[in-house]
Amino acid sequence: MSKSKIWFVAVMTVLVLGADSWSAYQAIGKKSALNHSYAFAYKTKDRMSWFKVSESKGKVTGHLNEKYVEEVRWDPHIYKKQFVLSGSSKENGYEFKVTQGKETIVYEVHFSGKDLSVKKQGEKKSTIYKAINQKKLDKYHKDIQKRYDYLFDTAENRFYDSMRNFKEKVAKIYGFLYTAKDKQLFLQVKTMHIELGWTGSLLITTVPEKECKPYKEMRLEVSGETDGRNFFMGYEPSIEDGIIQGSTNRGAKSIKLPLKIAGGIVEFKPVSKQEYQKQSEAFKKQAEEKKK
Repeated sequence: MSKSKIWFVAVMTVLVLGADSWSAYQAIGKKSALNHSYAFAYKTKDRMSWFKVSESKGKVTGHLNEKYVEEVRWDPHIYKKQFVLSGSSKENGYEFKVTQGKETIVYEVHFSGKDLSVKKQGEKKSTIYKAINQKKLDKYHKDIQKRYDYLFDTAENRFYDSMRNFKEKVAKIYGFLYTAKDKQLFLQVKTMHIELGWTGSLLITTVPEKECKPYKEMRLEVSGETDGRNFFMGYEPSIEDGIIQGSTNRGAKSIKLPLKIAGGIVEFKPVSKQEYQKQSEAFKKQAEEKKK
């Protein structure tokens, strides 16, 4: 073999070995990519969650952590949770399994640059968890604490502002109406005090099955409390046991109450005086036609 051929074979051998080594290096780098960042985190105004994981020989271990602020009737709390995580490398990504009590949730995970694209198995939407260092994670913790401090410090003012706004909206509404096939319920809130609750009336119009009258009316005095989200109501005279606990919204767009007289949850919708008169007359007319 000539010297030129020997030289050519030697060069090709070096190139092939080099390519194999580079491929192996890339594979090792890809498999250990989870170890390159301190954590992978996702954060909103009230919540943060982060994966603290490590990988060895295709096996993943670590935890999914959560820290968030929740407010119940203007009373904020910080919650912290940690769940055991196991997983393994898959083609073009990873599979994380997170144990939450008796339930195991599976996540499909892929790299998006240095970050993680995380999708709960069976869902379409992915969430990007940013690759961060410990300093950045500490800042996230401080942000959640600041959010809690803000909610705690402003709770009383926000409550009164919200209640004033809710009271103004309710004051503009003539009443709240619910109509079914055999009954019509009309709730009017006549007075509302931010701290002392509200008073009003509930007109129940029903279609008797056996009586000769086409419809029957019963008006009750009602009262209760509300914070613009929860809605409590009591009757006088009482036709159901205890206080009825329902819900509303800060826009006063509906009031939902579980009423036995209606067979379940009733959603009262706001109506003007003209709308109420129109629907009330239509209901009574329909009842009269059924008795003919």
